[in-house]
Amino acid sequence: MKPKRILSLILAALLTAALLLSASCGDKGGDALDTTAASADNAEAETTAELSEIEKRQLIPDDLPDSDFGGYVFTIMTYSPGTYYQEEETGDLVNDVIFRRNRQVEERFNFEIAVNAYPGIAELDGAFKKFVTAGEKAVDICIPHQIQSASGFVLGHCIRSWNDVPHIDLTKPWWNSQINETMQILGKQYFIAGSITIPYPFCMLFNKQLGENYGITGVYDTVRQGKWTMDLISEYTKLVSEDINGDGVFDESDQYGLACNSDNTTLNFMYGADICSVIIDEDGMPTPNVMNDKMVTLVEKLYNLIYNDNRTLYGYYDFYNASCVPAFTDGRAFLFAGGVSNAQSFRSTEVDFGMIPYPKFDEAQEGYHTHVDAWNGMLCIPKTASDEDIARTGVIVEAMSAETYKQVIPVVYDIALGTKYLRDDESFEMLDYIYDGILYDFGYVFDSWNGCTWILPRMMTNKNTDVASYWASVEKKVLKHYEKIYAAVEEDI
Repeated sequence: MKPKRILSLILAALLTAALLLSASCGDKGGDALDTTAASADNAEAETTAELSEIEKRQLIPDDLPDSDFGGYVFTIMTYSPGTYYQEEETGDLVNDVIFRRNRQVEERFNFEIAVNAYPGIAELDGAFKKFVTAGEKAVDICIPHQIQSASGFVLGHCIRSWNDVPHIDLTKPWWNSQINETMQILGKQYFIAGSITIPYPFCMLFNKQLGENYGITGVYDTVRQGKWTMDLISEYTKLVSEDINGDGVFDESDQYGLACNSDNTTLNFMYGADICSVIIDEDGMPTPNVMNDKMVTLVEKLYNLIYNDNRTLYGYYDFYNASCVPAFTDGRAFLFAGGVSNAQSFRSTEVDFGMIPYPKFDEAQEGYHTHVDAWNGMLCIPKTASDEDIARTGVIVEAMSAETYKQVIPVVYDIALGTKYLRDDESFEMLDYIYDGILYDFGYVFDSWNGCTWILPRMMTNKNTDVASYWASVEKKVLKHYEKIYAAVEEDI
């Protein structure tokens, strides 16, 4: 579907829903009733079958009860206020659809949305813990940094489990369903995420012309066929790397198959390989998942990609990609390991680039996977919230997430990204592979830099391929940390 058709299709879907509703209310009884009802049912089925996926999402009910919250001010605590609140319409597509979403939900349930915005992680964490410790009900939900905040909130008994909250249906498409499996510990789920957080996952960009210069074509078809793998990009990157100034030394002025920093974009190769660093065992215990044959092989493949045959320009601790970005935007790198948001930041480059997912571990792997940065928050509820409070919170959060899925995501995904920043329809198609594969790793959220989750960045930075020795150096610290997390959750039961 072309991005420019999305808004008209959304309106058409809403009109279709209204027509279907009016038809279902027009029955009058008797034999004629059965015939009319059957005809209406058939027409409805045919109409629904003809709808696009974007149109169909408009018809998914949120199943929320009629509620009147009497003008209650629902307060969201965050350091990213623009995702959840806009004061007025400005003409910006994303700004305005967030504003309209909020007005619609506010009017439906008679309440107001307010945001307590904090300039950084430390300020938000400190204020939240202070509120909870004092027994205050200063906020209704908090959206903290995943890594910096999660462990402290659980260890400090600052938050309630979403399992206690009525009206939140985590099986609905506006919630990430995988998080329900990976974030449950002893039946407690302290964080949720989905459409409402407007995720921007990690992905790869590729220079089409540079690839063609070296005989690399059909990249999109390769992805569709499930053949975009670690081994294949290792082969492709070796073809492209070249000492273009001929000085015999590969440096930032030369040409590379891949430009990648040593932080999250290195870590995402683990998620691309469908590995979560920590899994929850049958007893509900968080269990490290990095000392196994698959991780050993992945480390070997990644080391080969980064260090052998000058395939990769590797930015050590280059969080802002000071060296990697120019290599790609100047046309000196075939692949760039980054995120969906880079499509926006690279808008002015003359390089004709496409967007694709991270590679799979091998062709046998089912689907492509990725993760979102820790700044892309998750929702939690303060421990001070009463049962009455969380019942209201459940209705409001479910409604906001549902309407984000129906209204905001189509604009962000199909119009802002698809029309403004992506260069071709195939990249637009690739967004489905990327977004459908988002993983949430218990370890990424709760590791607190103890060394389990960040195994790939640390090992690659130190040019180490010995997984056993690395794990031996951090195992005791990691296990002790997760035992504390487990004990804290036990106390909440």
